[in-house]
Amino acid sequence: MAQPTGSIEISRALEVAAQAARAGGKVAKARLGDPGYVKWKGDRDVVSEASMQVQEAIVSKLLAEFPHSAILAEEGPEDAPLPVDAEHLWIVDPICGSLNFVQGIPYFAVSIALRSEGSIRVGVVYDPCHDEMFEATTEASSTLNGKKIAVQQISEGAEAWESAVVGTDWPHSGPRREQARRIVGVMTGQVTECNLMGSPSLGIASVAAGRLHAYWHLDLKIWDIAAASLILERAGGILTDAQGTTWLDSDGGYIASNDVIHGWVLDCMQSVSSPPARPQGFR
Repeated sequence: MAQPTGSIEISRALEVAAQAARAGGKVAKARLGDPGYVKWKGDRDVVSEASMQVQEAIVSKLLAEFPHSAILAEEGPEDAPLPVDAEHLWIVDPICGSLNFVQGIPYFAVSIALRSEGSIRVGVVYDPCHDEMFEATTEASSTLNGKKIAVQQISEGAEAWESAVVGTDWPHSGPRREQARRIVGVMTGQVTECNLMGSPSLGIASVAAGRLHAYWHLDLKIWDIAAASLILERAGGILTDAQGTTWLDSDGGYIASNDVIHGWVLDCMQSVSSPPARPQGFR
């Protein structure tokens, strides 16, 4: 798509993103339990007819308001060039939690982010089954259904780690999946609970809302975390790669936390041997 010129009003972009998320969420909720055809993109990585309809509902709403913006969507054509140089780029995951969705499990999200002026400036994560809208912009604090949210910091030091409720999800396959299994085995002996969430964007948003103290994953893509990253940041949390450095240079591994236990999560993950590097993609 052609690159636009000029600026986008952030408050209006947030409003439209929320409208698009609700439009997509309405389609998704109506198709829960009836996903249509199911296509496996790889081991444990699925796309359905319904997810394509969700994406169409989202993208049509965004482009109706911002016709010159570029779109990077999870279910876009595999051979489509990545619009990495676009001035205003919408990053869309129509159903974050696809396997939950096709199985009829009501825990998944619509994730929409706007990258503008070189950074993520708008983020929306919408859980249509519970009608929960997480929102943030670079100009305002994170909210859940209009109410301000913040990460939960229950204590300090080892006590904070021992009291932590942590979320994660499995990589689809390969050495990273085995590494994640071993990390979970170590972590469950140290923290209060380690939950498999089924939706990375909701996992990170749950850290922002204080429901989890941390969430980590070894193999995510930009559409999994773009919106949630801003929601977490504006709620007082921290997001890094799996080595504890900037998440913008991640090879797929991420740690989201309330900051207090970030080092503990990192130490636990690094106690298990590092996986082979994945080729660098869009970031």
